[in-house]
Amino acid sequence: MRPQLEIQAVNIVLRGQFNPAMFHPIWFATQNLIRPQEAESANVKIIHPDVAVFDVEWLQVSITRDRFMVATGQEAYYEVLRDLVVGTFTLLTHTPLRVMGINQEFHYALESEKAWHMVGDRLAPKQEWLNILDRPGMKSLTIQGAKPNELPGYINVKVEPSPRVKFGIYVDINDHYDLQSVSEKIQTTEEALDILNNRWQESLQYGQGIVQRIASIGDSDTW
Repeated sequence: MRPQLEIQAVNIVLRGQFNPAMFHPIWFATQNLIRPQEAESANVKIIHPDVAVFDVEWLQVSITRDRFMVATGQEAYYEVLRDLVVGTFTLLTHTPLRVMGINQEFHYALESEKAWHMVGDRLAPKQEWLNILDRPGMKSLTIQGAKPNELPGYINVKVEPSPRVKFGIYVDINDHYDLQSVSEKIQTTEEALDILNNRWQESLQYGQGIVQRIASIGDSDTW
């Protein structure tokens, strides 16, 4: 039986210098980045000079002085999430940004415990560990690779047992961009916006290809 995708999410993380107190849901609504009714019904956890955290039906926002993160677990809103970030930093064009991550999370259900172990055994062979530990098993594995394009950065792939799906695997794809290395000019949002406007689908599709290959290890039809 083929592995089944049960849960997925996307988040965009930027590192730089931010003013968390300004990122109130009302500000996003005033700038036409979310709907007024979404701002009014937002679950605001904290808005403070050091941190802003809130969520609406499809969006989670977490901002500190050096980290801006927005996320959605609804595939229909992936493009909307990208547009929100593009819209935000088109307005705040002189915000200093250092790095950006386009990140995807996946939880796949496998058909059996045997299939679940197969993934761990293939990705992290146990032979050497049998001489070191009693009953070794893969708890977390992170592999870093080069990006498939010319932009500075890397791809991180993390694989763990899923805490949310029985006999499931969790895969995190971090498509990391070093914005500081893109040019020698004064840092603005230009490079990040260019990547989001022109590389978004490429990033998502590349990550999806990676996770599908990992999940296919647990496909009993291929054994």
